[in-house]
This record gives sequence, C-alpha cells and structure tokens, in this order.
Amino acid sequence: MNNRNISGAKNFHVQNTVKKIEGPIFIGRTWSEYLKMFDLKEDDLVNGRILDCAAGASSFTAEMTKQGYDVVALDILYNEDPDELIDKYRSHMKVLIEGLTSVNNFVWNFFSDVEDLKEKRDDACREFIEDYRKQQSKRYIKADLNNLPFPDNSFSIVLCSHLLFIYDHRLKYTFHLNTIKEMLRVTSKEVRIYPLVKNNGLKSDFVTRIIKDIQDVDIKIVKVDYEFRKGGNEMMRIIKI
Repeated sequence: MNNRNISGAKNFHVQNTVKKIEGPIFIGRTWSEYLKMFDLKEDDLVNGRILDCAAGASSFTAEMTKQGYDVVALDILYNEDPDELIDKYRSHMKVLIEGLTSVNNFVWNFFSDVEDLKEKRDDACREFIEDYRKQQSKRYIKADLNNLPFPDNSFSIVLCSHLLFIYDHRLKYTFHLNTIKEMLRVTSKEVRIYPLVKNNGLKSDFVTRIIKDIQDVDIKIVKVDYEFRKGGNEMMRIIKI
C-alpha cells in the first residue's frame, strides 16, 4: 500500500493559508489527553489489552506500558525509520502550529496557549520515539485499518483518535463503516472514537449514519472532560452486546 494514503484513503491533505500536508498527518497526543478524550478509568485499563488505532506520535502506548498496562499501537507509518518519523512529526507540527494562529476554532483549557501545546506534543513525540526505537516490532504495528492483523476479540478496548469523523470530507463513509466493523471484530468489549466533530466544529453527518448502520451493538454518545476543537467534547462508545 502507498504510504501517501491513510489506510486506503486517497489524496488526503490538510491545508491552511501557508502550506498543506500530503498523505497521513503524523503528530501525536499526550497520554493524559487520551485519558480525558476517551474517559478512561482504572477499570478500563487493567481489565485486558488496549489497541490504539492511527496512533501517530502519541505517547499513550509508551506511558501506559511503563505503568504496567497492556497496550498496542497501530499506524500506517509504523514501518518507517524512527528518524524519518521525527522529521515528519516536526514538519507536520510546524504546519499545524502555523494553522492554529489563522483560525479561532479552539478552546484553550487543557493547553494554556500555542507554546504550551507545542511543548506537550513535543514531549509526547520524544516519549513515543524512545519506545518505538526499542519496541517497534513488538507493540507498534503497521497496518491498514480496514484489515487489522489481529484475531477476533484480541483486545478489550479499541481506541481511535482524530481520524474518523473529523476528516469525513476526505475519508469516505465506506472507509468509516469498514474501519469500525474491523475494530469491533478485534475487540471483545467496545470501541471508543474521538472526536465527532469536523474541522469546522460541526458534528459529522457520518455519526448518525454509523448509529443507523452498525447493528447488534449499543452505541452511546458520551460527554468527556476534554475540548480543544470547539464542540469536540464528545466521544462515541460502541459496546458489543
């Protein structure tokens, strides 16, 4: 598969007034953001394995592993050399930081300002890269989200951050539907997806369609104690029944 695509999505880019990013965006979130975005509690973490889909340069897997939890990260770029990923992160982060100053769609509560955001995201990337260098083949897996390389019911919780719904203008509905079905296949309990809003802060139309089209599950829209993108204070929980 061409690494210019995100798991089969073609011609994907994010654009602002300065530059655009071609191919998958490679930035990351901090482990503390994950706890808030996905409303993760102690019981969620200790009772089984967790899969982080489209994890990028996030530090969740590295930090949770240090604390003794069983977490695996997956991304279409995890076959690349660590130094190449560092360069990609720096380039993409520069573009996105520049973009933050040109729009007013963000809530500055978790981060105090742009510099604070950059510092925390840089720390997350450093922690990720350190673990990736040592454990690339063990817990950082390159894969297509429409074809996850795991047996059924391999994980208790599957997480997906900042890919589904937010880019519904680039990733087709069939990609969303197939990805969610695959994530449900490999979890024994549930899938959690964040955020549900698009770049303009409006909820994706795909949310309603997924609720209608995914059968034999319990789908909940849950308020979370995290909002950076305006309107982005909800996640989707899809619970197997």
